[in-house]
Amino acid sequence: MLPHGRRVPRHTAWVLPLSVVTLVAVFLLIMAHGDAAYAVRVLAHQDSGITDVEWKQHTSVHAAAVPRPWPATGDCPIRDALPTEKAQSIVVVHDGRLVCEWYGNGGAPDRPAAAFSVSKTVISLLVSRAVADGTIRGLGMPVTQAVPELRARDARFSSVTLGDLVDMRSGIAFSDDISFPWVNRDYPSVYYATDLAGTVVRRPEIASAPGPFTYNDYAPNLVGLAYRRLTGTFLTRQPLQRLWDDLGAEYPAEWCVDDHGFPYHESGLVVTARDLARIGGLLLDGGRVAGQQVAPRAFLDRSLDPGNREPVTTFAGVAVGYRNGWWILPRSDGGRDLAAMGAHGQIMVVSPATRTVIVRMGDDYQTNIQIAATLQKLTGRPASG
Repeated sequence: MLPHGRRVPRHTAWVLPLSVVTLVAVFLLIMAHGDAAYAVRVLAHQDSGITDVEWKQHTSVHAAAVPRPWPATGDCPIRDALPTEKAQSIVVVHDGRLVCEWYGNGGAPDRPAAAFSVSKTVISLLVSRAVADGTIRGLGMPVTQAVPELRARDARFSSVTLGDLVDMRSGIAFSDDISFPWVNRDYPSVYYATDLAGTVVRRPEIASAPGPFTYNDYAPNLVGLAYRRLTGTFLTRQPLQRLWDDLGAEYPAEWCVDDHGFPYHESGLVVTARDLARIGGLLLDGGRVAGQQVAPRAFLDRSLDPGNREPVTTFAGVAVGYRNGWWILPRSDGGRDLAAMGAHGQIMVVSPATRTVIVRMGDDYQTNIQIAATLQKLTGRPASG
């Protein structure tokens, strides 16, 4: 009881916590540049997940006008060795034939799944095709020729070429940190963007001259934005549909987009394992499908050329390289395999030495490099059993 006989109203007990919540909300909104929808996404979803395709918007790609089902064998000599834990699909192609496939945990031959950063490999192929057909000038073109706003922010962007972006050697800083206050971090600013084109013009900062490797989600989106500015369309629309037709893809695919229809070039592909394996198969067949050159020689040369293969980073003690949208995995015999790796265990390993492609999609139960190493060990076994 107060001296004058009046009590403090009970509702005032809520004032302090409500004020704190309000201040935090205002702070986060300021950090998110006033984008409330983006801030809510980050707070609600936090880390990415394989079910994000259920709430993200997307555009669709049709199956090829003339699908080309994989020639198949009736035997799967490595079935018992397949890493099926938390997998939804595993496809093994050897010497151009589907020798093994497994589905579970909701996966199916015709069910597309989120490929996450495997998307970067497909973007690299699409850009290479655009250069080959003359749609864009070449990978040596500075990104600022298409996105001059970057040069206005920092003149050093003028030294960054499309090739630097594809190879993750642009000198642009990037962090996958998702600690408090979350909304102002690089990784979520891309993955949860409501206006991704605006984000990749406004946020990227130059850390060094082009050359050093920095894995970077801004990079493929800047490539996609440059293509959009130069051509008036998206890589993931007509160019992707033409690729799907040329590959003879059996099933439709999707590509996740932001609130304005701009594709998440770094992670947006949603695809079946069978059709994703066709991308890997291009590296084994000289880029040709049914006699047609689907992957340009320049794409094959940049991906397979033994030069520029030095390790750029280490995962769990494994030193790996990166070039043209592919990770370079060392083999125990001294050779090299290629891998496309996406979050939560989306892995495609391509082994030129054994003419084998293995695709695994689903959820993660180990790190990506551990799953890739397991698949790599299996690449030499489909023929021998």
